[in-house]
Amino acid sequence: MGDSRQLEGAGTLERTEGGYRVQFRRDYRRPVEELWQAISAPEGLDSWYPTRLRTDGVVGNLVTETFENADGIAEPAAPGTLTAYDPPHLFEYRIDGPVEAQPADRLGIQTIRMEARAGNEGSGSTLIFTHDVETLPTALDVLGGWHYCLEFLALHLGEDGEPTRENLERFNEYYEATYGQA
Repeated sequence: MGDSRQLEGAGTLERTEGGYRVQFRRDYRRPVEELWQAISAPEGLDSWYPTRLRTDGVVGNLVTETFENADGIAEPAAPGTLTAYDPPHLFEYRIDGPVEAQPADRLGIQTIRMEARAGNEGSGSTLIFTHDVETLPTALDVLGGWHYCLEFLALHLGEDGEPTRENLERFNEYYEATYGQA
């Protein structure tokens, strides 16, 4: 799956045995420890993550997510389970979502994995962000959304980011054209 004319900064989508894997790689000038705080601590997550994500850091325990609508009303998401947690490098959880859901990004079993690695030649850091989903509509739905969220993460880390409606639409069009017939 893919297109040889990949748009710079675009995530990738590949078919897996159980569904689809959405993945992004982002390089930052910040050290791994700062990236780790941004992807695991409430203060960091709240600056870019689309839900209010909370965990106690104990593998096997509950991960909670709460969506807030435009009116500020909280709506709980399907609960998750922390499946891997190795500070300052790995944060992974699994969501057992409903079989039918609207929007599609809340559908089925999903695993979200965030890996913080040392950057090239020991400077900076790299985020490998992976979201495994069961269906193609879910994968297409989350591709653009994660791209948009990761633009906010870049800004939080003092990097260049472009979380604009125009940028989101441009990438959504690219993802649909590239992967929509997968």
